[in-house]
Amino acid sequence: MPHISPPKSATVRAAGFFAAALFSLGTVCEAQSIALPWSGHGHDAQHTGLSQVASQPLNRIIWQMPVDLPNVANVTLYIHYGSPVITRQNTVIFPRKTSAAGDFIIEARAGGNGAQMWMEPTDYVLPAASWKPPCGVVLTPKNRLWYPGAGGTVFFRDAPDAAAGTPVRVAFYGLPAYDADAANFNANVKISTPITSDRYGNIFFGFEAGGATTPALQSGLARIAEDGTGTWIAATRRRIRGQTIRRSRRS
Repeated sequence: MPHISPPKSATVRAAGFFAAALFSLGTVCEAQSIALPWSGHGHDAQHTGLSQVASQPLNRIIWQMPVDLPNVANVTLYIHYGSPVITRQNTVIFPRKTSAAGDFIIEARAGGNGAQMWMEPTDYVLPAASWKPPCGVVLTPKNRLWYPGAGGTVFFRDAPDAAAGTPVRVAFYGLPAYDADAANFNANVKISTPITSDRYGNIFFGFEAGGATTPALQSGLARIAEDGTGTWIAATRRRIRGQTIRRSRRS
C-alpha cells in the first residue's frame, strides 16, 4: 500500500512557511560549514531524518519564508511541500509555489540570516492528483543541485552556494527527443515523486506518461547518472528480490 501522509492545513505555520535555518542555527553558522549536507527529503536516500550535526535549542526563529505564495489563512490544503536542502556551506535551498495551479521557483538563501542568494524559475508541471504532490529538490554528494522540470526533464545547477549559475536541462530519454517535441512531452510526461540521489551522484525519480511520445514511454522510474546518461524502467509490474514494485507517489 502506498504511504500517504496527512494533508497539511494552511492554518498551521509549517504548512505555509518554512522556518528556515532551523531556528537558532544561524547565530553561529553564518560563516561556517557543516560536515554533511541535508541533501533531500528526510536527509538521505533512506529518508532517515537523522543528521550528524546536533541542533541547538529551538527557542527562536532567526528567519522564515513563505513557501506557498498564494496560500490563504483558514483553508485546508491537500498538499505536500518540497523538503528544503542545506549545503555544507549552510545555503538553504527550497521550492516555493507561486500560483494555486502549482507554478514553482527554486530559491537559495543564506542559512545565517535568510538573505537571498539566487532564484531560478522552473517550468515543472504537477501531475494530476487529488492532493498536490511536492516539487522535490536534491543535492548530490558532489554538491550538484537537481530539481524537476517540464516533460519529465530535470535541471541541475553546480556550485549552488554561488550567487551566479546556469541551470542545465537533462532528459532521461534524451534531450534531442525533448527538444524535437517539447510541447508533447510537456503535456504527457510528468515527474511524480521527489528526486533522490545515491552516494555516487546518480539520481532517481518516478514519472507518469500518457499519450504517444517518441521514444515511447510508460509510467515508471528513471535514473540519470552523474554524466547525464539516462535510463528508465516501466513501473506497471517489476520484481526486485521477489517483491513486486508498484508505482506510488511519496513526499
